[in-house]
Amino acid sequence: MDTATTLPRRVRGPRAESSRARLLAAAADVLGREGYTALTMERVAAASGVAKTTLYRHWPTKAALCMDLYLDEAGHELADPDTGDVRRDLEAIVSDVVRLQTRTVAGAAFLGLVAEAQIHPSSRDAFLAEFAERRRGLTRKVLRRAVARRQLRRGVDLDLVIDAIGGATTFRLLQGHAPLDARFAKALVALVLDGARP
Repeated sequence: MDTATTLPRRVRGPRAESSRARLLAAAADVLGREGYTALTMERVAAASGVAKTTLYRHWPTKAALCMDLYLDEAGHELADPDTGDVRRDLEAIVSDVVRLQTRTVAGAAFLGLVAEAQIHPSSRDAFLAEFAERRRGLTRKVLRRAVARRQLRRGVDLDLVIDAIGGATTFRLLQGHAPLDARFAKALVALVLDGARP
């Protein structure tokens, strides 16, 4: 794995955690105000008051920093709703993803990571392993539970359902041609489930 794909090393201890939190806050501030292009390791170090060498001990690249920032935000925003109904579960997940990508700095981090994966194709492995699989894993859990409850037909292609939901959400975020909102979440889930019902 080259430097574009290297994931953050976990640096432990109270001082390390304090510096990590300051660095993430500084990165979030730059991302929120100016976007991914304006984010540099030098700016993050300067804004946080943490030495650049310490920054690089946590994250060897800007992409790795943004991935951690996104995953931190996602950890607060994404959860298994388990309402007992697959439609409500999927609507909750899509709504959470929409909120994460439109109302937090995670959206800017996500767009930057998508761009990074195109510029450095080798970074796609890390992007998928750390970001996509976490989100896909939650949706897969909901879908498997729905199959077990006979809310979805056995043999349905779960990865295709996940791709349809995630792809539509990401496409709308990238294109910006229509709103990403609760109405979108409901319509998307209804459309996808029509093809997956027993």
